[in-house]
Amino acid sequence: MQKTEVAESRFWILADQLFRFLCSLKIAVIIILTLAVALATATILESLYDTATAQYWVYHARWFELNLVMLGVNIFCVAMSRIPWKLKHTPFLLAHLGIILLLVGSWVTQRKGIDGNLRVSEGDAESVVELDQSLLVVVDQDRVSSMTIPWIPPGVKFSPISTSGRNFPTNLTVDQWVTHADPEVRFIPRPAEEPRQNLVALRLLVAGGPMRISQDIWLWEGAPQWKEVQAGPARFFLSRRKISDDGKPGPWLGVEIQDGRLGYGAKSSDGKFIRGFLSQKEGITGKVIRPGWKGDVTLTVQEWIADSKINVEYRPARIQYGPQAPSSAIRVVGSQGENVWLGLGERAVLHSGQKEVSVGYFPRRVVLPFSVRLDRFEVEHDPGTNRAAAYSSQVTVVGAGEDRKATISMNEPLDMKGYSIYQASYEDAQPRPVTSIFSVNQDPGRGLKYLGSLLIVLGSILLSAEKYRKKSNAKAASKVTVGLSDVSAEVGV
Repeated sequence: MQKTEVAESRFWILADQLFRFLCSLKIAVIIILTLAVALATATILESLYDTATAQYWVYHARWFELNLVMLGVNIFCVAMSRIPWKLKHTPFLLAHLGIILLLVGSWVTQRKGIDGNLRVSEGDAESVVELDQSLLVVVDQDRVSSMTIPWIPPGVKFSPISTSGRNFPTNLTVDQWVTHADPEVRFIPRPAEEPRQNLVALRLLVAGGPMRISQDIWLWEGAPQWKEVQAGPARFFLSRRKISDDGKPGPWLGVEIQDGRLGYGAKSSDGKFIRGFLSQKEGITGKVIRPGWKGDVTLTVQEWIADSKINVEYRPARIQYGPQAPSSAIRVVGSQGENVWLGLGERAVLHSGQKEVSVGYFPRRVVLPFSVRLDRFEVEHDPGTNRAAAYSSQVTVVGAGEDRKATISMNEPLDMKGYSIYQASYEDAQPRPVTSIFSVNQDPGRGLKYLGSLLIVLGSILLSAEKYRKKSNAKAASKVTVGLSDVSAEVGV
């Protein structure tokens, strides 16, 4: 029994020491200084790079959240150290309670709030908000699974993420991440295990001309945008039919795909048309075509693939920070080493042996309880320039009980059913329609933050009033003391 009492005594001594440490002025100063340095660092990061980078290193970092928790604990312990509370403690307690509510409201907003973009073209109505988070979506037959892909800034090492243990229909791994990526397109021979489609791919090296250019041109039968390509003034295309002069102005080159040989037809800018053939038996790769264009242009066959498929890989973009930087990309690897690159908003089929799995990389989406229809977009430009000075959107909110017309501008948001809709930017189109980009924000912790701010202000006012009352009483007491001293001096006391 005596040992138990000693253990309890030690426990309460340690608890008292910990409590005194948590409510001490020293720990409060350290926390406040750390917050000040963190906020200054975040401001610098946001100005040098972008908001997402500042959020990664500061606002959403675990150490910053821990610092805010320590601030709340310190304030709570300081308030508890004043027990038993008296009426004179009211301003102090109100201010401390306000800070705690402000911290709790910020935590609720970060965990439960919504902050994303709503894109609406003129004349259309939309209700789907795209958030900053991104998802890997896997569809296997009728089963759909998804997992979050965390955002990291450029230069930070990416740790592979596996679907293992996440109740996915198949085991996949995201082994590469590019924060801001540009696509690099190539065409490769179709694997033997895949059904043949006989889609020809041809890579030409265009060299010469008045500007002495040197440029690679890919032609591919699998998609219209690759079947005919415009490169400067010249047009290149593939055809399964005989190439003849179609009457269109040159320069152009048509490649004619036939069994056993490759035909071509070329027309120069002065209207001269020529035809020729390359034999597959003699080898097509490395052959040179002279189309008769100005500047002695030559076309060298770099690659010829009889049955090909498109292969897209992503590389870090030239622009890595700011609003002009492109979106992210990931590489998904299957259980047998097969892989596919996906840019944000893309989907593909991943072949794993005899099995096909549909994979997609999409932003997380939230559907609003109403739709926003863009009736008219208006923009004002600075005099004599094309730079936008101000812009606004005339919208109709549909499905909110009754249709409501409103104007959303840069300084005039729309509040609807707990959502705040701001005019963020726009995408111009000539002549129209214009796509307006709205920032949609839902802040479930706003009430707590407003109440906390109100209590902080009220506590500060009461504290100032109490100090003023004490100062006034002290002055009055001083005057009474001086008066008594004068009276005493007159009567000779």
